[in-house]
Amino acid sequence: MQNFCYAQNSFEKPKIFTKKEIEEGTSIEEKARFTEQDHPNFALPNFDDSAWKYENFSSKDVYKKNNPYWIRYYFKIDSSEINKPLCFNINQLGASEIYLNGKKIESIGKIGNKKTTEYKLKNKIPTFFSLDNTKVNVLAIKFFPNIGEKKEVITFYSIPLRVELVSASTIINKKTEYLEYMNFYTMLICGIFGALGFIHLLLFIFYRKAIYNLYFSTYNFSISFMSYGILLFGEMTDFNNINVYIFIYFFSFLLFCTSLTGFVNTLFGKKKMRLKIMLMIAFLILIIYYFSVGIAVSLVFLYLFFVAFESFYLIVRAMIRKEKSAFIVGGGILLFFFFIVLLIITMFLNESFSIDVDDTFGYGLISYSFILIFISFPISISAYLAWQFASTNLSLVKQIDEVKRLSEVNLKQEQEKQDILQDQNDLLEKQVEERTFQLQEEKQITENLLLNILPQEVAEELKKNGSSEAKHYDEVTVLFTDFVNFTENSEKMGAEKMLIELNECFTAFDLIMEKHKLEKIKTIGDAYLSVCGLPNQNPNHAYQTVLAALDILKFIEDRRKTNPEALEIRIGINSGSLVAGIVGLKKFAYDIWGDTVNTAARMEQNSEKGKINVSESTYQLVKDQFNFEYRGKIDTKGKGAMDMYFALQIKNN
Repeated sequence: MQNFCYAQNSFEKPKIFTKKEIEEGTSIEEKARFTEQDHPNFALPNFDDSAWKYENFSSKDVYKKNNPYWIRYYFKIDSSEINKPLCFNINQLGASEIYLNGKKIESIGKIGNKKTTEYKLKNKIPTFFSLDNTKVNVLAIKFFPNIGEKKEVITFYSIPLRVELVSASTIINKKTEYLEYMNFYTMLICGIFGALGFIHLLLFIFYRKAIYNLYFSTYNFSISFMSYGILLFGEMTDFNNINVYIFIYFFSFLLFCTSLTGFVNTLFGKKKMRLKIMLMIAFLILIIYYFSVGIAVSLVFLYLFFVAFESFYLIVRAMIRKEKSAFIVGGGILLFFFFIVLLIITMFLNESFSIDVDDTFGYGLISYSFILIFISFPISISAYLAWQFASTNLSLVKQIDEVKRLSEVNLKQEQEKQDILQDQNDLLEKQVEERTFQLQEEKQITENLLLNILPQEVAEELKKNGSSEAKHYDEVTVLFTDFVNFTENSEKMGAEKMLIELNECFTAFDLIMEKHKLEKIKTIGDAYLSVCGLPNQNPNHAYQTVLAALDILKFIEDRRKTNPEALEIRIGINSGSLVAGIVGLKKFAYDIWGDTVNTAARMEQNSEKGKINVSESTYQLVKDQFNFEYRGKIDTKGKGAMDMYFALQIKNN
């Protein structure tokens, strides 16, 4: 019955992925060919796997022991997705090697024996590939599951192996969206509450009697740590880090509970013994964690329940007794608990299908509830400190009035003090103005540096949003240059002299790119990469690029007339579409990807010194504007035979 209900994937009955499925990302969930044996031939596309059994490879029940398993899956793609960048987005509990049509395209972790195998949850960025036909494709996966490794508290993924076929643009957008929202908001919360914690820690250090500042400081630090813990879980790829991240989050949650009970007991509690008992319980839970994480996690949630009940009781009792600070601090804490209860009720209604919360109240209800939960307590503390500060000021005003009444001399002295303070204030204002001017100059320097690294449009987007999305450009032209016999010349000239030579050449190239409106992307050793037509569209992108290439040749020729040891160059040009954007979080760089870039590199590799090698696509765009020499079809690595042309000179009108 099970075999009848599920389609059996095979070469004769492959899965056909539609354009919509690929663009949105579709998980491979149907049964596939599966075996517990291991042989390198299992990756070959023409291997006969008819004797293998059909299994749901995403089920943990099919993996019984620590040894390699092989999975073979057959699929086709929609004709509209041909030659478009795709990828397999894989999450796993183990290590794997991914083969597509017999070619190894990606490794996640390292497969060895039981001792040398390196487990990994996922790769940060999956490997991109493209398919040039709608024939049957063979996905072969060698998977070494992590079985018997006891990971406490949770199994981070309930599915041992999850494979998703998705377009490259979709996965890039998902990564960008994740970085934009998750990193921004978690680090914002982490930074705000970390700053609050540090401020109140300083207040406690300077005034030790206000011990509630210490508890409020740890409260803010705990929220900051929990926020950072969310970021750690989201970015985690190493399987061995799970226990460390769980402990960070557990400790932050326990610290949150102890700081709350400490703060409430300090302000409203009369018996110090109760606070000592609550803190001792927290310490015991921390010790239990060492022996049994599961029990410790259960106890900490029970501990939170008692802390909440205790806080509620002490606050209500203080309000009934009409204590001065009860209505200020206690009101904020009661709102804190009220919003938590409201959030729980809302989530329960949403889960029980008794009410659709999103349709009724809007998509931001839960988000707003979380915001109110986070800010209600700090606002109440701020209000309490403001009240305390106002009371202190009022007392000081009364004392000053009394001093004025008793002694005119003291009044004169006070006036002198005020004059001194005013002079100091004027001096400080002047210093602030000078510092503001310096900061504006430094800001301008920073902006100029950013514009030197990134295109202006991308830099503006980065400053405005905190991130920049990768974009697809349909019509651009890519230019590659490379110096001939660079390694041999480096040995002859020496590293220092060669560095001076490269700097002078690349500086001239930069000016040529600016002249012809090309965007420099990067230099790779002695190679120079630029593109015309992005980030702003340019209908004459191919024409401008060929002009720039001719100027580069003229520069090199003029240089060799005065310096025979100057480097010789070859140039490759190709036109088409590509994806461009920012890569990484630190020391990020603007870069381009796509088959158009690869083809431009092949044009450069198959060029000759002092020549501009142009692809068929570029030739068709500018053949009426320049003179060309047809080279015929030339075999290129990974591309086959391609038509190539040498660009000679611009045509005379």
